[in-house]
Amino acid sequence: MSGPIPTRWLTQVETQLADAERRMAAAAQHLEAGAGARAIEEAYPGIMAAAIVRVWLRDEPWHTQRSHQELLRMMRDELPNGFLALFEMKGDRRSFAGWRAEDARPLIEEGRTFTSETRAAVESWQKRSPTT
Repeated sequence: MSGPIPTRWLTQVETQLADAERRMAAAAQHLEAGAGARAIEEAYPGIMAAAIVRVWLRDEPWHTQRSHQELLRMMRDELPNGFLALFEMKGDRRSFAGWRAEDARPLIEEGRTFTSETRAAVESWQKRSPTT
């Protein structure tokens, strides 16, 4: 940590992570209803939100501006394995249609773990972070 964190960044981090957690809860509900494709469609943007939070925690964007391409690369590097494959699929303009619940379940579980670990990292970061 290289100094105080602007309050607006703390708000951004919390907003992104809350969205990720909400989306993962909705994905779990879709999964339980047997809708694997809907679960993946709900989880994917949530995992991307959690990945950007991880980038922000490490990169401190209030000090350094990055291009969109740099941020995408950094986010890609943060993604858990299953979602890295989905990221590549999305880049090829493929949809998530046809995913069965049993096939989506490991990804949703991986996503829930990723989001929980991101929440723990944010809480640790907030304890150490003076704000401005």
